[in-house]
Amino acid sequence: MPIDAERSAHVYEACRLTDNLFVFNPYLPQQNFYSQQLRALALAGEISDRHLAPGHRSVCVVGAGVAGRTVAAAFRSLGAGVTIVDKESVDFSHYQNATHRELHPNIIFWPFQEPTPATELPFMNWAQAPVTEVVDAMKKEWEEGFAKHVAFIRAEVDEIDRTATPIEITLADAKRTVLKADICVLATGFAAERQFGNLQTPAYWSPSSIIESGGEFMVSGSGDGGLIDALSPILGKDVTKAAHILAARLSKKPMKADVKAIEEERRARVVAGTKDSQDLCPFYSAVHLEDEDAEEIRPFVKRSPVPAVTLLHESNSAYSFSAAPINKLLLSHFSNGPARCVTHVKGSLRTVDNRATMVPDAGASECIEPPTTRFAKVMVRHGAPPAAQSILDDADLARLGELSFEHLDAAILPGYDSTKYGWTRKGVGKTAISMKVLVDSLERSLDSISRAYDLDFSNVRLTRMNIEGEPIKVNLPPADTKRAESFDLFPLMVGPVLVELGEPDTTRDIDYED
Repeated sequence: MPIDAERSAHVYEACRLTDNLFVFNPYLPQQNFYSQQLRALALAGEISDRHLAPGHRSVCVVGAGVAGRTVAAAFRSLGAGVTIVDKESVDFSHYQNATHRELHPNIIFWPFQEPTPATELPFMNWAQAPVTEVVDAMKKEWEEGFAKHVAFIRAEVDEIDRTATPIEITLADAKRTVLKADICVLATGFAAERQFGNLQTPAYWSPSSIIESGGEFMVSGSGDGGLIDALSPILGKDVTKAAHILAARLSKKPMKADVKAIEEERRARVVAGTKDSQDLCPFYSAVHLEDEDAEEIRPFVKRSPVPAVTLLHESNSAYSFSAAPINKLLLSHFSNGPARCVTHVKGSLRTVDNRATMVPDAGASECIEPPTTRFAKVMVRHGAPPAAQSILDDADLARLGELSFEHLDAAILPGYDSTKYGWTRKGVGKTAISMKVLVDSLERSLDSISRAYDLDFSNVRLTRMNIEGEPIKVNLPPADTKRAESFDLFPLMVGPVLVELGEPDTTRDIDYED
């Protein structure tokens, strides 16, 4: 899968503090698991080309989350020696119980990318599923393919001396251990979410953030987290599936071009130093889904009558520029016309008489702090600060903010450089990884997709020729075939392998042994 050199260079520049210290830029918009992984592949490739020469190919990655493990695997496949440092005692601890959050690889990038329920990476692949299953798939592939090739240290980083050659990373352990590397990459993600005074709301990944009780609800914040939480009392965790199905339908209609044009226009009017646009965007405030498209969403509605939701936003519009277009279309459906159940209030949260209060730009203020509130649940989705702030100084963070606006093309990548990360029978790149790792990853992804869309993939058979270029054929029952076609699931890329509908070839079996 190709990626143009210019976009790859934007990723490099957006993340570079010095020639030996790089940070996954937390201020780039539209961050999800897949976008971070694509940036990881681009960043590792650029750093390897520009800075890692024979004899100077040691890399220290701080953080063992999605981005950290992907960039570590990328550097290792490019021939670098890699050490990961992570302070958590439990892998992916934020997501341990988040069965209520279903992930999709690229739905947030529609209409600039067509929705696909599986990632198209050389390694560390996953498919649409609850986040707990996604991270479980990553952990399994890491252990099968990369764990023995990468050093792993459980410790917190205290400071980084970027003036030293090689760079020095001091750990906050009893011995004040100093690691030395040619390159250091911070992939530390985000700290705890911002709260508001005494109004302590559950974290986005916490199971207690599920909105299930009756009554009215309020969400403060108009990023993707806020919009998804505003939709969750209506659609539950099926927000993701509804978004994919709606995007697949609209991709065949003029609305796709309309949304793309609107988003491009808004991008040209971004307010300097913010993730907001000067454009109030009347398009989303007035757009209606056609009846046949609205009918596709109806089965996902969890309650009747549909609960009332108030969405408080400080941005110029509830349809914030930084939020995904498909989430804004779903919000518009439940905010406009006959399906209306979400009310938008432009304003802010403030403390009035020591109580959390909704203060509209126009109209009366209202206390929203229990027990004197009409809302059964209030969710605050004001984002989270970068965890790297514990290592970097204010000037570094300010610089990363500037770089995120200078290199917005780093936000959306169409793919990765398959010439750098290509599979052969000996493995991927310069890492001798068993072909079974790839096969197991493909099987996990197909299993996730079959469960996400209730399809029967029992006839899937992986063959030697599948892995070496010929597509995998999936023979589905007629009803499943029709449903899969209506969702535009095929042809499907699962990692580096193409999956198509058709009669499977069962004549050639692949040898899974090393």
